[in-house]
Amino acid sequence: MKSGNKFKVLIVKPSSLGDIFHVFPAIAILTAAHPDAEIDWMVNPAFADVLKYCPNIRRIILFRRKELGSLKTFFPHFFKLFSELRRERYDLVIDFQGLFRSAFFARLARYRQLAGFASPKEAAAKFFYTRKTIIPDSALHAVDKNISMMRQLLNSANTVAAPFPDPVKEFSEKAEKLLRESGVVSSDRVVGIIPGARWQSKCWPPAFFGKVISEVNQLQPDFKFLILGSEADSSASSEIIKSAANAKVISLTGKTGIGELIEIIRRCEFIISNDSGPVHIAAVMDKTVFAFFGPTDPAKTGPYGNKHYIFQADLPCIKCLKRKCPLGTFECHKLEFDKIIAKLKHFINNGA
Repeated sequence: MKSGNKFKVLIVKPSSLGDIFHVFPAIAILTAAHPDAEIDWMVNPAFADVLKYCPNIRRIILFRRKELGSLKTFFPHFFKLFSELRRERYDLVIDFQGLFRSAFFARLARYRQLAGFASPKEAAAKFFYTRKTIIPDSALHAVDKNISMMRQLLNSANTVAAPFPDPVKEFSEKAEKLLRESGVVSSDRVVGIIPGARWQSKCWPPAFFGKVISEVNQLQPDFKFLILGSEADSSASSEIIKSAANAKVISLTGKTGIGELIEIIRRCEFIISNDSGPVHIAAVMDKTVFAFFGPTDPAKTGPYGNKHYIFQADLPCIKCLKRKCPLGTFECHKLEFDKIIAKLKHFINNGA
């Protein structure tokens, strides 16, 4: 598949936060097989900073979805993206997104092979591929599917573990400054709290998080709890602080970019979270996650690895994949609270 001295690959995975991290182990396999590989990545600008944590990415090609979705801005941004995609002739282009849109733009590149899943998220995407990879049923999680595709494309049996990302200086310095200004010093023991998510059905009530924090605070009063998220999570953050009596809770919602978020999660001892993108950051950073799942399947999209604690109700409607509860009652949010606290207590006392 090599067309020259360097093995040139284009990764197409524009979004989202967790999904991009799910490709990192596949990149580790690629770089193990081709240490000299030149890897470009097409990504949404909102997630471009994530790629600073992925070794060996040579060039970032920005996929400006918002501008491409407007008639007023479509043409200049389309031709700029087209020019970027045509700059190189790639040995291999891989569409990990599996959408018609991502496959279409991948098709605009110059390549020897364009690969994707034989059963992509949107069936029409596969008509653009010159090579379709069939993923075995045993590969449930997105990480395992990505690894399986990469191994098939490279004809490799490698099972290389992705290294834990090194700190990025610009982000680690900003994160440390923010923590100091928030009253967190290097000797403090901190726990990450992530109450936000893009789906309403994934968001447990703030009072629930406040209750969990209060119980954990009784188990270990030395902890400081950092609420992480976007500006949209500020209201929930305020409610959590009110309901978490006597605990040292600090809201950092709306104060971090993705890079600072990554470095602050690196600083945490463990994470308590809804099903959201930052749980995948925690998994990549080898942090244990206590995660609450409702409408999605943690076996497929939960934090990767065997050191996490997943809580999900046993209901006929579970894993419905609905952004809003069709019943309006959010039965999936009614978890066995004592079981959650028991697992947290065991972890605090004994480790994962």
